[in-house]
Amino acid sequence: MLSTASSESIGSHPSFADMGMIDPLQQQTPHLHQQHQQQHQQQRTSPITATAPANINGGSSTIGTGHKRESTGKRKLYSNTPENVYANVKEPFPYKEGFHYLVKWVRERMDKEHIERIVRALATFRPSFIALIMNLTEEDLILVEKCFQRTILEFEKLISFSGTPTVVWRRTGEIALVGKEFSLLTQWSKDQLLGKTTYIYEVMDKQSAVEYWEKFAAHAFDNSRQSVMTTCILKSATDMPVPCTFCFTIKRDIFDIPLAIVGNFLPILS
Repeated sequence: MLSTASSESIGSHPSFADMGMIDPLQQQTPHLHQQHQQQHQQQRTSPITATAPANINGGSSTIGTGHKRESTGKRKLYSNTPENVYANVKEPFPYKEGFHYLVKWVRERMDKEHIERIVRALATFRPSFIALIMNLTEEDLILVEKCFQRTILEFEKLISFSGTPTVVWRRTGEIALVGKEFSLLTQWSKDQLLGKTTYIYEVMDKQSAVEYWEKFAAHAFDNSRQSVMTTCILKSATDMPVPCTFCFTIKRDIFDIPLAIVGNFLPILS
């Protein structure tokens, strides 16, 4: 466990402190940012221990056990029809919450070496990310969220025809779509993973989570290579390790910012 001084110094690293990273609304329209903040404060519930529902085998496995997290509930996706997506998405997605949760999760669960590796990884793509996002308007961000939810609608159809365990998540790691094969592989049901805010790195072991962020950072803005082949160890609903080969593909939005990450997993049988 890190000492308090060590945790504070790591937590204050620029890559951690700003991994919100920059709220373009705050930069350009302070009054709009303040309004969004007030609305968010009114809707916020008290922090609770994040415990997943009973697993599909009747156990009591948890995601995020032993630390506090914001109970944001289920992120609403208007993904039943394109018309609903375009009509109902009225606000930008709060990505800042996801990066803040990553900082908190890392500080509470990782040792110093792993924390420093993630800090270095985030630092590699932070300048490119800020340069692209700082000039976006609220209308731009709403458009991007509509594009994301419309993309999820198409991915949902494609995944239903695929026999490969697949998950789709946002650039923060927040899971947005789960294929039934992934549930069969890990025993995490869709309700467990989508019924509340869950992040892909929470269903990986620590080493795999660190390696994912390192590889994501290396390719987030690399236009020459969008797909990355690697391996990881998933954690099943019964907390059993599930070694997998792992390929993730980064889909970017019209501003060339990572929008959706599509992960395909195949178990390593040995």
